[in-house]
Amino acid sequence: MNFFGTDGIRGTYGSTLKDCTAFLLGKSLALLGECPIIVIARDTRLSGDALFTELAQGVYSGGGNVINLGVLPTNAVGHFVRKLGGDYGVMITASHNPPSDNGLKVFDRYGVKLCPSKQIAVSRMMDGLKNERAEQSKIYEPVFYDIENIYCDDILKAANVRLPFVKIALDCCYGASYRVAPMLFAKAGADVVPYCSQNVGEQINVDCGATHPRFLAEKMRENGCVLGFSFDGDADRLAVFEGSEQVPNNRVFFAFAKYLKENGKLFKNTVCGTVLTNGGVEHALAKKGISLVRSAVGDTNVFNKMVEHGLNFGGEDSGHYLLCDYATSSDALLNALVLCRIFAEKGSLLRYTAECVDRPYASASIPITHANSRLATDRSLATTADRITALYPECRIVLRKSGTENSVRAYLEGDRATEAMSAVVATFAQFDTK
Repeated sequence: MNFFGTDGIRGTYGSTLKDCTAFLLGKSLALLGECPIIVIARDTRLSGDALFTELAQGVYSGGGNVINLGVLPTNAVGHFVRKLGGDYGVMITASHNPPSDNGLKVFDRYGVKLCPSKQIAVSRMMDGLKNERAEQSKIYEPVFYDIENIYCDDILKAANVRLPFVKIALDCCYGASYRVAPMLFAKAGADVVPYCSQNVGEQINVDCGATHPRFLAEKMRENGCVLGFSFDGDADRLAVFEGSEQVPNNRVFFAFAKYLKENGKLFKNTVCGTVLTNGGVEHALAKKGISLVRSAVGDTNVFNKMVEHGLNFGGEDSGHYLLCDYATSSDALLNALVLCRIFAEKGSLLRYTAECVDRPYASASIPITHANSRLATDRSLATTADRITALYPECRIVLRKSGTENSVRAYLEGDRATEAMSAVVATFAQFDTK
């Protein structure tokens, strides 16, 4: 079986994700190398400590060694795997998901999330070890000394930006960036106004952070900050504010692409989006001489498509942005600093991206139930999409099963998108009423 979903191994802690899963992953990674070094970080979730202990036990039982980064953003794992000469990296996080969830994101020695073939190899090893259990002993693995300052210095050097006297708000959502984000922006010279910047794992992502931007939107109306940034639980997603107005994610994507193109740093004058990237973005990019290629949803899929086409920028409308001149996965803190540089040079992100206008669209998350589960297979979703397309030929339709939740994600784009979405929702609802 393949233990991996869209972005690592993820589930509800104690139910669909158990301590033994972390042990099996750790031992499998150790056995796939020769006395390998595994670099590990985590977010603030209450279950993170237990998962770290089991993961480390697994690594040691397989003959490997552990470097403990403590609480740091996801991309820090990929960064330090390369910097410290690790063989694998693991981030213990469920990203933007609720506090009851947790997960395991795995990186290879190049700081890249495991490709499908490596996921299968690790899953087969885990499956073969599934009857093994960790010894019941606590791992007291010290955190790598001064790792937060090292990370900040590396990110500042990469972003090459100074922010003297700029007042910036940060919503750290009680997550992986709770300490390092305010430290990073203070080192850059900004006047930092932090929110949710405590290690309170039971509140991670709860009504705050990148997936709940209303929280910072309300704060921005009263704090007098020039810019604001919201991070999610593992700080790979980003929401951006200029004054009290949120900069839509599609326009953030456009800002990066436009800026790189204007500075002659956009490889092949092409960027990578996903099947969910709005057609209005594609149109605005084309007017700037920039081509768009699309991948499946998920930042790993975006990265793989970028490698395939030799590109250095890509992203998703969820707030993941991959600046591969600097990082091998989406780093919301790094991305925020680069946006600060664009803001400083252009004067306004909103004005700079005003030409990027979304086409009409509708999106929905439809729960999968016992009654409608037959419609959630790839074949059935394709059939439903074909039927809705025949009724609404002017609409672009994307139906897919979520990789992190038990639901179907529906995205429809076009002048009649709302009407077409009603037909999609009704298709699933008819089975739930019988």
